[in-house]
Order: sequence, then C-alpha cells, then structure tokens
Amino acid sequence: MTEYIAAGAPVSDDNRVAFQLRTTPEPVRVSAGPGDSQRARITLIGTVTGTDRITLNEVAVKVLTGPNSQHLASSLDGAEASVTRPRWTYTEMEQSTFFFRPTTGSEVVDPGASLTITLDHILVNQAIGSSQVTVTAYWNNGTGTGRTTFEVSKFPQGFFVKDFKPVPAQVNNGENVELRWLASSGATLHLLWEGVQYDVTGRSEFTVTDMRRTTVFYLRASHGSAEQTLGAVVGVPDPDIELNNLVVTGELRTDRMETLTLDRIRIAPPPEVDTAAWTAHPPLEAVSVLARAKASASATALAPDPQEA
Repeated sequence: MTEYIAAGAPVSDDNRVAFQLRTTPEPVRVSAGPGDSQRARITLIGTVTGTDRITLNEVAVKVLTGPNSQHLASSLDGAEASVTRPRWTYTEMEQSTFFFRPTTGSEVVDPGASLTITLDHILVNQAIGSSQVTVTAYWNNGTGTGRTTFEVSKFPQGFFVKDFKPVPAQVNNGENVELRWLASSGATLHLLWEGVQYDVTGRSEFTVTDMRRTTVFYLRASHGSAEQTLGAVVGVPDPDIELNNLVVTGELRTDRMETLTLDRIRIAPPPEVDTAAWTAHPPLEAVSVLARAKASASATALAPDPQEA
C-alpha cells in the first residue's frame, strides 16, 4: 500500500511500520543560487503498529534529485545518513535511495518498537514547489511491504507563516472568536474549517461569529505549489449538539424542547413502571415538556404509545 501525506501529518495504522516526517528548517527554503545554498535535514520516525511481532528486514528512503520544482535536492553530494536503532546501520545509496538494514540481516521487533532515520545536509535546489520523499519498509522476509510518500514543500527565502492562534482560545456558545497570525507578504492565505474556506491573503486576523461547538481551524499558506498548514482549536464548553437518534435510559430534564418533526417525539415510561397507569396519568414533568414543545414548534404532539415502550 502507498500513503500520500503532507510533511509532518499523522499517518494511519494500516501500515505495519508507520512513519512520521519532520524537516529542519521548517519549512524548507530553496537555495538562492550557487553562492547561497540551503541545506535541510529530514528526520523519519518509524513505529511498528498492530498486535503481533514482525521480522523487520529493511527500510529504504528515496529523495527526488534534480533542478525542477518536483525535485527536492539539486544533488545528494555531502548528504549524511544515519539510523539510531541498535544493530541497525546505513548500508548504501543507489539511485537517490538510502538503504538501512539490521547488521544481522533481520530483526524480530515487538509492536511499539521504533527507529529514527536522519538524512542531513541535503542540498535543496532553486525551484519553489513540492517534492516527494518516499519511505518503504520491508518485513517478514519480503512478504510484507509498506510505502509512505510524504509531500515536502520548498518555499522562497523570506517566506513564513506562524503564531496562528485564537483570541480567546475558549468562548461561550454563541460568542465570537478572533483568529490571528503572522505571515510574509508573499504568502497566499486561506482559512478553512468545517467545509468553509475564506481567502485571507494580506490579512493578519479574521473574526468568526456565533461559535456553536468546539472547532478546529486551519490556516493554509502557499506560494505556487508549495503549501504549509497550521492548525488551532477553539473550545466551546457548552456546545450545540446535533444527532440523528437519542436514547435516554435515565431521567431527562429540560426547560425547552424544540423540533421540526414533533410528531416523532415519544415519551415512554421506564421498563419498571406500570405502563397502563403511566399512560393514564403521565408525570407532570412529561406533560409540561410536551406542552412546551408543542407551543415552540407549532405542531401537535402525539400521545404516548405504550407499544413503543
């Protein structure tokens, strides 16, 4: 299987060896020219997932090399490769691919075991864009293979986006929140949340009104095909709740009940209550709730249905 993931994004557990990637610097910047070269470090952390042991045989990391936007490195000359797991070593590089193997040829590893691979002093080329770094793990003597492809963006010198935060970080239901950030003048900015997207290029703040639930906001900064995304969470401790079905096994108390489909409301007695007696004389709380619901929705409430109890 192959997974395509932005640099630093979470990786699913479908792969028996799940990887995370980070770069230094973050974000990566292109070289201005031969006399002003930029180098980057790629760190990959792999973790064995699942519940069973596996026999790990090899990990290969491919870096695209060339002068264009889809390439990361203009050259791998001077690049240094290392792996931290005991009895593992960097063995060779072939066709821009770095290979890492156990010194014994294979290693039986438990779930949760990890290894860290570092590719340092990578000479970034001069083309702004997004490049793929592909990590492939081989286990159980070749019967298992997992491949993860990360998208690593390369930005121009001076590009930045940072300090994305809400003010305040927590609001009451119905209140407003202001989102703030800092970004360079050359950045194209979009604010995204719950299917909504706003172009906020040239701005450093945005007010979201009438917050109803805890929400994750994303600020996406781009320059050409290079993108970087920051996230921020705004908490609403008393949120609106939307659901298709609600089953209450205990007691329900409310000072208001509103619905667009009041005819679907049923108020039934708990199992241990005498159904016939409850139907003839329902508690005052149930009568009051149903009456308020009828007034609020301008509909007719159905009588309790003992067959649905």
